[in-house]
Amino acid sequence: MRNGKVALRTEGVWFAYREPDWILKDVSLACSLRNVMMIMGPSGSGKTTLLKVMAGILRPQRGKVEVLGIEIQRGVSRGLRPAIGYIPQQLGLVRSLTALENVLIGALSRISPGRGLLGLFPGHEVEQARAAMDLMGIGHKAREKVFRLSGGERQRVAIARTLLQHPRLVLADEFVSDLDLPRAAEILTLMRQVAEQEDITFVMNMHEVQLVQEFGDQVLMVSNGQVLHECSAQEVNLDRFTEVVQ
Repeated sequence: MRNGKVALRTEGVWFAYREPDWILKDVSLACSLRNVMMIMGPSGSGKTTLLKVMAGILRPQRGKVEVLGIEIQRGVSRGLRPAIGYIPQQLGLVRSLTALENVLIGALSRISPGRGLLGLFPGHEVEQARAAMDLMGIGHKAREKVFRLSGGERQRVAIARTLLQHPRLVLADEFVSDLDLPRAAEILTLMRQVAEQEDITFVMNMHEVQLVQEFGDQVLMVSNGQVLHECSAQEVNLDRFTEVVQ
C-alpha cells in the first residue's frame, strides 16, 4: 500500500443470499487512501457481491466492513453515503435524460426531494456538474440524450455523476468491460488522473491483465468467494492469475 492510512477494510466477511450457500467466505482486505485496487477473478467468484458489500448495498452475515474508519456492515449513515460512489457494470444511467441531467443525479443527496423530482437544481450544482463533465472531456455533450452517446461517452457520464457526489471512495464493477482496450485505457487514464487530483480511492473489478498492470496499484485475486492472493499490479501476469484462481 502507498501509505498507512486505510480507506477501506474488511475483516472476516461472510455473505450469502441464502445460507448456507456462501458467496463470500472469510474475506479480509485493506486498501489505502488514494490507491487503485483491482479485484480479479473468474465469473461467479463473488466479485460483484464483494463490491456491493463494501459499498453498503448488501449487509454481510458475519464480519466487519470499514469505510474511512467507520463501520458500515449494519448500514451506511446518511452523512457517509455521499462519500461512497458506486458504478455498476451497466452504469445505471437514465437513457431518456440528457448527459447533464444524469450527472446532476449525483447531487440529489444535497437538495430537497421535491426539487430533485422536479429537476430544479441550484445554479452552483449545475456549474459543478458542468465542471465534472469538462474534466471528463464531455462538456460538449451536456444536452445530448444518453441513448445517443457512444459507450465511452456513457462511461464518462457515469464517472462525472459519481464525482458530483464528492466521494472519497469509488467502487466500480467491470464498468469498462464492454469497451475495446484503447477506449478502456482512455477511461482508466482519466480515472487515475481523478484519483490523484481529487484524493479519491478507487476499487474496481477488472479482468483484463494488461489494464490491471497499467492502471492498478494493488491487486486481489479471488475465487469461489475467497481472497487467494494479493500482490502489486506489476507482479500480475496471465500465467500467475490462471495458476492462482484455478
